[in-house]
Amino acid sequence: MIAAPPLLIGASLLFWGWQSGNGFAAAGLALLLEVLRRVSLRFDLGAAEHARIADLCTILFVGLTAVLAVNRGAAHGILAAFQWLPVALAPILAAQLLSASGRVPLSALFRYLRKLKREDPATNDPLIDTSVVYVAIVMIAAGVANLRGPGYYAGVVFVTAWALWASRPRHASALAWALMLGGGAAAGYAGHAGLVQIQTAVENWVSEWYLSGFDGDPLRSTTDIGSIGRLKLLDTIVLRVYAPPAEGERLRLLHRASYNTYVGNTWLGRAAPLQAVVPDAGGLNWPLSSQPAQWRVRIATRLERGRILLALPSSTTRITGLAATAMRRNALGAVQAELAGDWIQYEAEAADGADTSAAPGAEELAMPAHERATFAALAEELRLHGLAPAEALRRVQDHFRGFAYSTWRERPAADGLTPLSEFLRVSRAGHCEYFAAATTLLLRAGGIPARYATGFAVMEYSTLENAWVVRARHAHAWTRAWDGARWIDLDTTPPVWFAEEARLAPVWQRLADLARWAGFRWSQRGELQASDSWYAVLALLVAILGWRLLRGRRVASSGHAPLAKHRVWQGADSDFYAVERALARGRLARSPEIALGAWLRGLAPALPPPTRERLHEALQLHLRYRFDPLGLDDEARARLKRMCRGLLTELGGER
Repeated sequence: MIAAPPLLIGASLLFWGWQSGNGFAAAGLALLLEVLRRVSLRFDLGAAEHARIADLCTILFVGLTAVLAVNRGAAHGILAAFQWLPVALAPILAAQLLSASGRVPLSALFRYLRKLKREDPATNDPLIDTSVVYVAIVMIAAGVANLRGPGYYAGVVFVTAWALWASRPRHASALAWALMLGGGAAAGYAGHAGLVQIQTAVENWVSEWYLSGFDGDPLRSTTDIGSIGRLKLLDTIVLRVYAPPAEGERLRLLHRASYNTYVGNTWLGRAAPLQAVVPDAGGLNWPLSSQPAQWRVRIATRLERGRILLALPSSTTRITGLAATAMRRNALGAVQAELAGDWIQYEAEAADGADTSAAPGAEELAMPAHERATFAALAEELRLHGLAPAEALRRVQDHFRGFAYSTWRERPAADGLTPLSEFLRVSRAGHCEYFAAATTLLLRAGGIPARYATGFAVMEYSTLENAWVVRARHAHAWTRAWDGARWIDLDTTPPVWFAEEARLAPVWQRLADLARWAGFRWSQRGELQASDSWYAVLALLVAILGWRLLRGRRVASSGHAPLAKHRVWQGADSDFYAVERALARGRLARSPEIALGAWLRGLAPALPPPTRERLHEALQLHLRYRFDPLGLDDEARARLKRMCRGLLTELGGER
């Protein structure tokens, strides 16, 4: 295996430091390894010493992976550990650079090969140069931490070109080499960009399917009104609300977003752009209103893709304890936060009767043209016009008490009916989106401003967690109605909806909840921190190991850096080279761009047939010795030596 060209190791490490943000560690490691390539100090390190160093690197890497997995979760921890592979494996390369041979026994890296050697000492254990492999690992580690920009790919192409240029055939055309490299780089980038797009699309699809709508859009909510089939009912826990059972009633609905315009089967939030919320000093507390808080509740929520619509009581005046990078809200009561993590926690401070949503406008009374006749007729039947808001709300709620809840729809609406009019006049059964949309439009038809609201229903208390747990299937829709002074939550969906969906839960839900609780508690622990004394102990142990390995093993310096040894090719001591020199005397010498076999075929007509046959056989052995990774065994090596001596005698050359 060839060695990495000069300075390539250092350059790749600096690139890794740039991509991973570990610039100081990368610079120090690059300087150390490049210096070791050039110093004359050498040690007599055998297979056992190299094996101990490799085993130590393995232990350190496994330990680092375990600590990072504990602190950051399995997936993030393993990825973070792979970012530190250049540091974890650096001792293997450093030992190679300081060894007298300038190489590492293959068995040092593979315990299985050590086992084979113990069973059969004659097992081939070649010495290899690990520098190119190390450079490749450094680039992979940089890729794990890359900044998802063109800089990473450009760096990979540059380092690869550097390594390939140093080992290219000298007779190759530089222009052809550059064109092939450029074509390969362009094709690779196209494939890389395509895979990134496919990965992003798949991740988004899986996330949207697994936690349908959990991210939330404050400006758009597409409903399942009119859809055929059963709704997805997922029991994944997405919220935990820490409040005693007695306080469950005022936490029954956690609001996320409201919408004022109905188009097709989609609700939109029009004339309600998101505006930045300015935090208090410290950046953890976010005021939504100047009204003083009367009560508070702590909420833990699952975070997807770094942005979330917060689930809050509608009377929230302030959010505390949330380390968000940005927070925005709109006039319809949606609050969106941007931050990192898997689970986040915050406190919602609230005051009874408070509401940060803006007063109604023309949108809150608008009716879609295709629904106007149906809802105007129903409002007339219920005599909603002219009623006080409180009485109108009571009549609407009483009307929907005669409806049924269903997560299943078997057929589309009949001709001439919209899904909502069919729900009101024919089926009288549907899920929460039907009830919320119908209630909102019916109130508007009666002259009462109303909005379509989405969020979560808090109805399941867990004695295991001492908290209310909210599952993905508890996502809910209801109506917010204007009573003349403030917004009122009106939920006309039959209360049996919760029991109906719970009945459809899988039989293993309790067992899964136990695992979910354990995973959540594990994710909320503090990081394991190593004190300075632990680092001092680790440094001392490394120093003792180094002293034990190198003690008494220093060898005389050859006066050359190991780089010169790295460039010695396998089979460079072949006896066939003496035959080549003998053939070149008095004939045209072989130039570097002409292959040895081709050159010999040109000389063959001038040689006796027996000599040509022996020369061909010796050439085959030489090529095996030179290029076969397994080389030649002792018997074949002795045979090559004998044949070359015989050929030298025939050619009148040296013995």
